[in-house]
Amino acid sequence: MTHLPPSLDIRFGVRTMDGRGIAFRTRHEDTVIDWRYRFGDDGGVTVDWQARETGEWGLRFWVVLCVSGPEGTRLAYNPETGVLTGGPGLAIRAAKKPLMATFHDGLEALEAEFREKGYFYLASRGVEGTFAALRFNLEEGPSMRLDVRTDGAVPERPSMPEEEIAPLPEETSPLQAVHDVISWNHVHDSINDRPYTVLTRFWNTHKFGGFGVWLDDILYNALLWGPFDEDRARQNLEAVFAWQTEEGNFPCLVTGNDAWLDRSQPPIASFVVWSLYLASHDRGLLDWAFPGLLRNHDWWWRRREPDGAGLVVYGTSLDVGDGLYKGTKLAAKDESSMDNMPVHDPAPFDEETGLLMSFDVGLNSLLALDGEVLARMAAELGREDDAARLAGRSARHRETISERLWDGDRKVFANRLVDGGFVTPLAPTSFFPMAAGAASAEQVEALVSGYLTPREKFGGAPGLPSVTRDDPAYADNVYWRGRIWGPLNFWTYQGLKRCGRDAEARALAEMGWALFAAGWRERLCGENYNAETGAILDQADTDPFYSWGALLPYLMVAEERGPDLWGTL
Repeated sequence: MTHLPPSLDIRFGVRTMDGRGIAFRTRHEDTVIDWRYRFGDDGGVTVDWQARETGEWGLRFWVVLCVSGPEGTRLAYNPETGVLTGGPGLAIRAAKKPLMATFHDGLEALEAEFREKGYFYLASRGVEGTFAALRFNLEEGPSMRLDVRTDGAVPERPSMPEEEIAPLPEETSPLQAVHDVISWNHVHDSINDRPYTVLTRFWNTHKFGGFGVWLDDILYNALLWGPFDEDRARQNLEAVFAWQTEEGNFPCLVTGNDAWLDRSQPPIASFVVWSLYLASHDRGLLDWAFPGLLRNHDWWWRRREPDGAGLVVYGTSLDVGDGLYKGTKLAAKDESSMDNMPVHDPAPFDEETGLLMSFDVGLNSLLALDGEVLARMAAELGREDDAARLAGRSARHRETISERLWDGDRKVFANRLVDGGFVTPLAPTSFFPMAAGAASAEQVEALVSGYLTPREKFGGAPGLPSVTRDDPAYADNVYWRGRIWGPLNFWTYQGLKRCGRDAEARALAEMGWALFAAGWRERLCGENYNAETGAILDQADTDPFYSWGALLPYLMVAEERGPDLWGTL
């Protein structure tokens, strides 16, 4: 753990895919240090650091290793050998002895001492206690190696690191990039005592009450873990399923401070589970997930279908929960996960029902796909009645999308107001019917030639904007109003693959990788990107290390590794 605050002064480096190596870079004022941790088979770890820049005189810059154990654990320091030991089995030794070992009541007490008495204060020096601070400075130790053992053995004095630490490689593969992003964002939720992958390490979890489960973000994280670690993929699924409501929906958001039980987010969980199943062939995953997935799917039709329309809308359930914004148009837009997207602007909000009165083409496409995938799962599990019911409803849903959400005048899928008219703004969700199998060959050709390719619509580098470039909202360049987002590229890619447009899918994946790689050279993984320049940090409300940004390199991983999802439906 570090008390360097989340900021661009910490650059998250390479995490080896075997889980044994971690490298990163820190900056404090004008001093830059590279770090490397390497884990051994015996549970021990070697820690190296190398100072790259010393903007302050090294005598004034201290590296402090703080050590504590479970409550009551006593630590002992030997000033002759420089070894710190503690039960059970802990021993730490550095290549050079620390300049000082001090003992305190805890981290806050140490920080208070630094603030009030400075780093030359000697009275806290000691040889035993429950919280130790081993103090090194960069004048005496610009490079250092520490061996940490937990097996009861005392390490020999380690040699100083000779090889260079390279936490920020000039080149990396898409697979390594995906792994680094999700590995750095994988943490332990101490409130609920479970591991999961957060949206971003840069967010201060204190303001969310210690944890935060945003539904689709965590589901994408489960998908991104698929090529590497089945257990961590499952951990993210469990973090979502743990909060399923009595109504049946997976909540939009649950934090330590709030729970948006009145709304959900686009139904992608079945797709994620099926994708993980195809890679692992773990029948137990389907047995575990299917009941909850089915309840969530049926919830959409029960709570979000106005007047038996055969299509669904976004909304906020007025009789469930007491989350922030409940009962407002903003809450209904939150359910889309694309809160301020221009396609929502013309949609009226019905305060009596809590429904956003617009049939959203992206939502309906993903729900149709959800039903199709669930039907396949049910068949795999031998649940023939469920399979028949789901397959039939999904087929009817696809037909309705193809007929009622196709704007024949503009030759594009578009959101349609419940009272009949199409909305003017378009988003890449117009391509989602391809992923649902709801687009005819003629409709696919019209989408590709009329909207995917032309620059004034969605075509061209650096990637798909969240509204067409000829829409006035494109110039806003604020969040979902004009910027490029990984999930929009992801589902458009999936649609192209399903419809056999492999060349266009490959081009979209390569364009997404080029966009991602430009920021990745500085170890940035954008929550979203400027659709003209590809910049990440040009807006204050974009995060620089956001997990679903890894969906862009993931498309190249999918190109190279599969699995063949669409051949199974």
